This record gives sequence, structure tokens and C-alpha cells, in this order.
Amino acid sequence: MERKNTNCVKQIFEQDSIFGDIRNHASEKISLSEAINNYSKNLKSLDYSHCPEEFESAFHKHIDAWLDFIKVSDKYPLLRGELHDIFAIIEKSEDSTEFKSRLNQILETWKLIEESKSQ
Repeated sequence: MERKNTNCVKQIFEQDSIFGDIRNHASEKISLSEAINNYSKNLKSLDYSHCPEEFESAFHKHIDAWLDFIKVSDKYPLLRGELHDIFAIIEKSEDSTEFKSRLNQILETWKLIEESKSQ
């Protein structure tokens, strides 16, 4: 059972890495909101059934944090570029406080994932 858990967690991390890379560059051609939506859908479609419950729960909170971030990115539908370049622009905008708050949620939920992967 523990091996299944370990394999599941490993597979989810590998898929997240692939999907994250796609997300980071998709915003060069489509809106950041659309890139985040696609990333979130891809993550939701993964099979978490052999992962520890706490890990699955943490990952879904992380997906929700990304989806919540769309409230900021929706304000910038025409911005194009690599995700971190877009983040740098929004961080200096009038929405910087909201941006930082929502980005912090993404980072905090990622910490929960990291903490739960070994349990």
C-alpha cells in the first residue's frame, strides 16, 4: 500500500511539473486566465485514488488557489508572455496587493502539498 502511495505522489508531481511548464508558456499565446484554467483542469483530471488522503486534499486546495488567482488575471486578458513575466507586470500594477495575497495562497497551499507528501 505504501508503495502505491509513493508511486501516486511521484506521478502527480511529475504530471504537475509537465502541466506547470505548459501553463508557464501557454500564456505567451493565450490569456493567463485561460492558461490557469487549462492547468487546473489537467490537474483535476489526474487519478489521486492511490495517493494519501491528506496529499489529495492539499493538492485540491492548491488547484482552488490557482482558480482563485483568476480573479486577478481576468483583469489582464491581453497580457502575453511567460507566466513569471506576466506576474512581474501585475505585481507592479494597481492590483499588486490582491496579486500578492492570491499568489501567497498558491505558495502556502504548495507548502501543504510538500508537507503532506511524506505522510
